[in-house]
Amino acid sequence: MGIKVTVNSIAMAIMLVSVTSIPVSAEYREDTWLANVIGPELLEKGDEFGCQAPHDSEYLGNFDFVGACKDYLNERINSSRWGVDPISFATPKGNISPEFARALHKAGFTIIGDLSQTEDQNFTVINRNGGSIESGLANRSLIESIEEGSLVSLYWVARVDDMNIRRDRQLVSWILEQDYWFTTWGEWATHERSSLRITVHANSTHLTFTNPEGGPWRTPGTIFYDSQGKSSSLSWSDEQYNELGIDDRILRAGYRNVTDRGIYITIPQGESVSVERIDEGEINFQPTLFNGLEKGLTIAGHHATNMREWSQDFSDTPLRFTWLVEREEIPAPSLFLPALAMSVLIATPIAIRHIIAKDRTQLKVGPLMETPESLISETIRDIA
Repeated sequence: MGIKVTVNSIAMAIMLVSVTSIPVSAEYREDTWLANVIGPELLEKGDEFGCQAPHDSEYLGNFDFVGACKDYLNERINSSRWGVDPISFATPKGNISPEFARALHKAGFTIIGDLSQTEDQNFTVINRNGGSIESGLANRSLIESIEEGSLVSLYWVARVDDMNIRRDRQLVSWILEQDYWFTTWGEWATHERSSLRITVHANSTHLTFTNPEGGPWRTPGTIFYDSQGKSSSLSWSDEQYNELGIDDRILRAGYRNVTDRGIYITIPQGESVSVERIDEGEINFQPTLFNGLEKGLTIAGHHATNMREWSQDFSDTPLRFTWLVEREEIPAPSLFLPALAMSVLIATPIAIRHIIAKDRTQLKVGPLMETPESLISETIRDIA
C-alpha cells in the first residue's frame, strides 16, 4: 500500500511540473521567406538587410540580442550586394546608452537610426526625415523640403498586431517621377565614404581616377569630373562598364556624359578608369551622388518579421528598402490552463475524501466504513 501511495504521489508531482513549467528562454518563429525566394530576390534587386532592436531593449539589462540578430542574418542571407555582414541597426528613440553603443560597435554595426542620437563618432546616424509611406499618414511636403544631395528615409511597417497596413499609392507614384536615387541606409553611407576615397593621377594625356578598397562593404563610389563640356573616351582597368542612362536610379558602375558640363563616373572599389585629358589646366572633380541624381531615397522596413508580408505591396516598383529584421517571438504560454489543471488535481482527492466520509456517515458502519474488500475478508473467515 505504501509503495502504491508513493508512486501516485510521484506521478502527481510530475503532472504538476509538466503543466506549470514555462520556457526559460524565448522561442521564435522562423521567417522562411528571408532565406528562400523573396529574400534573395530583394537582395539581387538592391535591398539591404539590417537589424531591429526589440521593444524596450534599453531596459533589458544586456544586449545579447545585437549579436544574436547578426548571427541570425549571417546564417540566412547576405546583408547587401556589396557586403556579407549587416551594418545597419534600428535603435530605440533617443540617445543610445554607452553599453548599447559598445555592443553595436563590437558586432560591426556602423549605422543607427532612425529616431536615435549619439555623439559616438563610430556611427552614422540616419534620421526618419521623410515621414511614413503608409496610406493616410504620408506627407509629400516633408520629402520635398529635404535639401538636395541628402538622403530621404521613410518609415514602413506592414502589420501592427492583426491589422494589415497599406501603402500610399499616390505618394509612391509621385516618388517614381522624381530624380531620386533609390538606395539603402548602408549603401548610402558606404557609397559616400567610397566616393571620398577616390584619387586622381595625371599625366600629359590622361587622368586616371582610382577607387581603393576599404570599409566593410565593396560599394562603388561616384565622382563628377568637370570636362568643360568636352566629351572624352573612358578606359577601365578591369571590366568595361556601359554608359548610364538618365533613368538609371539603382547603383551600378558606369558613367554618364552631361552636355556642356562633365562626366559622372561610378567606380567599383579596387578599380580605376582613365579619361582623356582635355588640357593641362586645373583638374576639377568632386564626390557626388550616384548618376548626378537630386536626392537619395530609401524606405526603412521596421520590425520586419515576415518578408512576404512586408514586401508584397512594393513588388511592382523599383523602390529599394532597408529591411530591419526582427525575429518574431512566440507568445509565452498562459498560466491560466496550468493553474486550472493544478486546481483540478488538488481538488479531486479532496472531493473524493469528502464523498467517502459522507458515505460512512450515511451507512453508519462505525468509526471506519467497511470497504468491499474488508466485507469479503470477513465472509471468507466465517466460511472457514
